[in-house]
Amino acid sequence: MTDEITTPRPAQGKRPQYFDDPNMDQMHAMIIALATEVSVLTDRFDTIERVLEEKGTVDRADIENWQPDEKTWDERREQREQLIRRLFRTVREARTTLEGRDGQSDDE
Repeated sequence: MTDEITTPRPAQGKRPQYFDDPNMDQMHAMIIALATEVSVLTDRFDTIERVLEEKGTVDRADIENWQPDEKTWDERREQREQLIRRLFRTVREARTTLEGRDGQSDDE
């Protein structure tokens, strides 16, 4: 067994740079990757909970084969949007301050 951590193959080409400090771009990419994982795990837990409610038991095949209905898709979409709003709240607040809007947010 090795302690070496392997990562996915790097993307080809130059990454866009959004911040003056390239370390901030790396941090931003890491945060977005973690947020993506949190979103996937949230959907997975939701699937497990729904299968348990329906069947009272769950196995891997039940999880892999379960298909959300339209209402569930809408609920999950709203959860993802709330996660994104929470993640970028401070960015939005800084922008509104810079624009002189006295802290009004986009979702008000």
